[in-house]
Amino acid sequence: MINEMMENCLFNSSNSKIKRKMCVVLVGLGPHAKRIYLPYLKKHRIPLQLVVEIESKEEETKNILFESGFKNTQILTIKDKDKDKVHLPNYLKQQLSLLCKLFEINYMIVSTEPKAHYMYIEFALLQRIPVLTDKPITVMKKMKTISQIDKVKKEYQYLANLSKKYKTPCMMMCQRQYHKGYEYVKKLLNEVVSQYEIPITYVDIYHCDGAWEFPHDMEKENHPYKYGYGKLFHSGYHFINLLSEFIKINNQLPHAKQIKKGRIYGNYLTPNDEVNIMNIDDYKRIFKDQKIPLYYEENKHPKFSRYGEKNYYGIIEYKNDKNQTIMNVNLNLLHNGFSRRGWMETRDFYKKNGRVRHERLNIQVGPLLNIQVHSYQSKEIKDRQDLKSEEMSGGLEHFDIEIYRNADIIGGKPYEKITLGDLYTEKEKKNMTGYNELAREKTLSEFFKCNYEKGNLLDQALAIDILVSCAKGLVYAYNKIDHVEEIYKLDKHATSISLTELKKYAFKYKGTKECVKMEVFEGYKYEYGIIMNHIKENKHYEVYLYMKEKNLVVSCLFNRLIKSKIFASLYYNILKRLMKLDRPNLLYSLLKYKKTQ
Repeated sequence: MINEMMENCLFNSSNSKIKRKMCVVLVGLGPHAKRIYLPYLKKHRIPLQLVVEIESKEEETKNILFESGFKNTQILTIKDKDKDKVHLPNYLKQQLSLLCKLFEINYMIVSTEPKAHYMYIEFALLQRIPVLTDKPITVMKKMKTISQIDKVKKEYQYLANLSKKYKTPCMMMCQRQYHKGYEYVKKLLNEVVSQYEIPITYVDIYHCDGAWEFPHDMEKENHPYKYGYGKLFHSGYHFINLLSEFIKINNQLPHAKQIKKGRIYGNYLTPNDEVNIMNIDDYKRIFKDQKIPLYYEENKHPKFSRYGEKNYYGIIEYKNDKNQTIMNVNLNLLHNGFSRRGWMETRDFYKKNGRVRHERLNIQVGPLLNIQVHSYQSKEIKDRQDLKSEEMSGGLEHFDIEIYRNADIIGGKPYEKITLGDLYTEKEKKNMTGYNELAREKTLSEFFKCNYEKGNLLDQALAIDILVSCAKGLVYAYNKIDHVEEIYKLDKHATSISLTELKKYAFKYKGTKECVKMEVFEGYKYEYGIIMNHIKENKHYEVYLYMKEKNLVVSCLFNRLIKSKIFASLYYNILKRLMKLDRPNLLYSLLKYKKTQ
């Protein structure tokens, strides 16, 4: 069927194109895509025209699509031996390119095992197809060397440059960006930090997947360890991304309070450590009435020396450029911890193997504010009850925000507790499968609306810096080297920008104006304009720039009233050069610096 379609595309493409308002190609149909992407596309009636999957899973993919109601979706396969290549093999690149033109594909979702992300994201950006990818962006096999880890950042930078060059967005499925609990926390932090100019001084992040995998499970493909990467590049990325958002909040402050460098000390627990903590004799004693897999007869002393970490423990110290401490961070990211697994046999690793989540954050803004997030599960999804019960501690939807305020200074209640359900409407909660799932839905909706404000590839630069630095620390730890990883230069994207926040810097001169010249620049995310007006009343020239994102505009930034036309033109050219850098965060930093003078 695919071959016939390609022939039609080659010889009669003008007549055979299928007109679609939205048309999607999904790469990878594993447990996550089956649970999240297929139901969303079906619910919103978005055509899924094509699925790309490895050859060995073709029949399974056909069955899943048929059972899910996608009877007309086509399947394009890649040879199993090619699934981990750096770039798409030529045969697949040609076929996929032709099919994207034939079906007028205008969205791609990448949901493969992470080591295959890079080649599909690269293809989408080169084809100018907006792409949404699961986390992390890319990984490398055998990530036990500094050079391999450095490649993660190089690949990120290459993809970011492609995204900018072709003005084609790539969005991350980092659903906590659209999670109303974390949106509320970040909004409150931003308000206090901005108003009182006191930075976030302490962050403690704890997350445990509650997944208990035994030695005989370690060859699994879902969240694998056998390729040399683990928790940091699995669910840990969500919390590294959250940490980067807190740093961005700090970096709206005066220069001396901004984070410019850091020191990271990391430790870990690997599958090799785990076989010492719990050995085959322990399994036999604990699971005495259950059948012990033959694996343990054949592997008396299993070794996992090149496998990725199960747990990561990090201490991070962030400083300003004068080496003064601004923020201290504890980062405890666990895959192996409290679990509800009570069986030896291997079950579905995605949601049916005793996996329960524990999540906790503790954030201090000096002596002014303490925010704590508590989210603890005690059971699996299959045991779900009514929503009210699930929102209590131990329930599947438990997520409480506790706020402690220095009320005498910042006002408000000294103590306040907010349950996540308070932040959602009854309509939103009706028939939902979970609050995290609502956040994923929101991420997908914004992607298909072409709103890439949160989670876009360019905004992941700081998170990638943190991720890579943490991973390097593990290399030293694996090699028994006592080393503290230094971050001498935080990424240029560390400062976030808000057009609403920029409005305070705008200033308008009154009078009858005549536009002398104007130039508009299209950046990746913002439109910039440089304007030079002649004010007739006082015979001066006004020069300023504006920024625009969708319907939000802020103008008269860096406004200057200059008497000489020559100097006005010179200032106009300076602003023009600044805009050619496509660096809105530099602009924002300059304005903040100007405010402190």
